[in-house]
Amino acid sequence: MSGSDGEAGGSRLTFEFDLFRYDPLEWLVLTGDRVIVGLLAFVVLVGLLAGFVASGLVPLQAETPILFLLFALIAANFTLIAIVTSLSQLVLSRRLESPDEIRRKMNETLSYREEVGQTTGRRVTPVRPDTFLLALYETASVELEVLEEVQLEGRTKTAREDLQTLIEDLQVHTEYVTGVLRSPSSDVKHALFVLLSTDFENAIHRAWLLQWERGQEFTDEAAEPLADLAGTLQHIEVASRLFKTVFIESELAELSRYLLYVGFPVQLSAVGLTLVYTAAASPPFPIPILRVLVPGVIAAGFAPFLLLGSYVVRLTVVAGRTADTFPFSSQLSGDITDRGWN
Repeated sequence: MSGSDGEAGGSRLTFEFDLFRYDPLEWLVLTGDRVIVGLLAFVVLVGLLAGFVASGLVPLQAETPILFLLFALIAANFTLIAIVTSLSQLVLSRRLESPDEIRRKMNETLSYREEVGQTTGRRVTPVRPDTFLLALYETASVELEVLEEVQLEGRTKTAREDLQTLIEDLQVHTEYVTGVLRSPSSDVKHALFVLLSTDFENAIHRAWLLQWERGQEFTDEAAEPLADLAGTLQHIEVASRLFKTVFIESELAELSRYLLYVGFPVQLSAVGLTLVYTAAASPPFPIPILRVLVPGVIAAGFAPFLLLGSYVVRLTVVAGRTADTFPFSSQLSGDITDRGWN
């Protein structure tokens, strides 16, 4: 490994650790690298199997149960690889579009980029998803600073308190997001993940509701920057829907590729161990060797399922958090409803 490769790998691991430290549960189900998550699950499985073998609960002396288990894993992995690969090809084939459909979507996207350019004050907006979102979040940060200076322009104490809480929550979120998006290790996945946190979902709806439902409680000095912030947040919401489709397609393609990389060596090892059991000697290896070899092959047989599970969890979380259509949201916390923002 070259020095630059080592630095890139170290930077990547540092980036993953920062994501984990910020929110371990979110890292496990959403933001964490799926290969790393699957590898951790594999380590846990290996530890459990080693514990069973060391405790004597799994003596590994009878051949028939081991062969049945190997047969089941071989068949299940062939089925899994075939189904997931076919599903991915089906999803990707749906992206085949006519020239008119491509032209229409391009025009809609260009119109959206022009609106974002007017909001951010940039004549040319970035084309990479992470830098595009970074430009929007930087604009939101500036608007939050303006709101912070005029937050006392609320006509009621409740309005001032609600606006102050909103500003504080969004500032924490934008600082975290800009830190993530400025990392060299971030990509389109992280550009989407930063939009899907429950905290941001609550904050964005609070901003819209303050503007639409309670706008009369603020003077013009506060109402105008609040409207600007709500518009920027709306652009961010549209971007999340736009990037979701790209993310899901790339995720399925990545899953299919990794399943092939992992599945074929696993199948070869399982088939190889099964053939070893056709030897005349019974058992084919000394028990101490079998105590290591058999659990290792069985654990490897579960590797494709663990990898699939890590991806499926992420995809279901993304789908669940983007299932609602604005202005409806099932992600709102109870405190918003309790305070009459419904």
